[in-house]
Amino acid sequence: MSRSETRWPVLPLRSVVETLFVGLPVSRHQAKEGEKAIHEPVLSVGDIEAGRVAPREELVAVGLRPGSLERFRIQVDDLLVSCRGTLQKVARVPESAASLLVSSNLIVVRPGEKLLPAVLLALFRSAAWQGRLKLRARSSSGLVQLTVKDLEDLPVPLPPRELQRELAELIEAEQAHHQAALRAADLRRALVDGMVSEILLPPGREELPHEPGND
Repeated sequence: MSRSETRWPVLPLRSVVETLFVGLPVSRHQAKEGEKAIHEPVLSVGDIEAGRVAPREELVAVGLRPGSLERFRIQVDDLLVSCRGTLQKVARVPESAASLLVSSNLIVVRPGEKLLPAVLLALFRSAAWQGRLKLRARSSSGLVQLTVKDLEDLPVPLPPRELQRELAELIEAEQAHHQAALRAADLRRALVDGMVSEILLPPGREELPHEPGND
């Protein structure tokens, strides 16, 4: 038993969160040719990289049959956990992604009042929980598959609210630093790639030189 389990109550995840659900099965709701359709962006596991959710404008819009879609929309501070794919991913929903639809390769975990979203996110990213999920995942052709049931009984320690707030501040500060470092790395790569392109591919020299004898 870990130190935290001896000091604070431990509850299964299902007792701590408001709800857990799998995203929209797109193929079942996709409109066929000639049917009335609404076109909406759908967030998928491939739209999550390094804990970041892709901007709304970069998401693929899908033609869907109207109706029965509202329950698949996400809210601010929901956690998105990959349930299919080659990698385990988790991300927290920012304000910019609120109300988006998510596909069925993601499980949505909606935090409740007992645990702050940032702390729950840290638990999902922890080596302990990642190890548990790997043991529970079913693998088919190298693809990881998880269900809501696999998450429901994950053990959640519940420290006092004040400690949760202190931990959340540390977690969010680390996230902000991490995201800033990623943006800086992307900028450096773009600058270097642009410099190399200007040196090796100056304007007017993109075409291959003419080789004698090929006429």
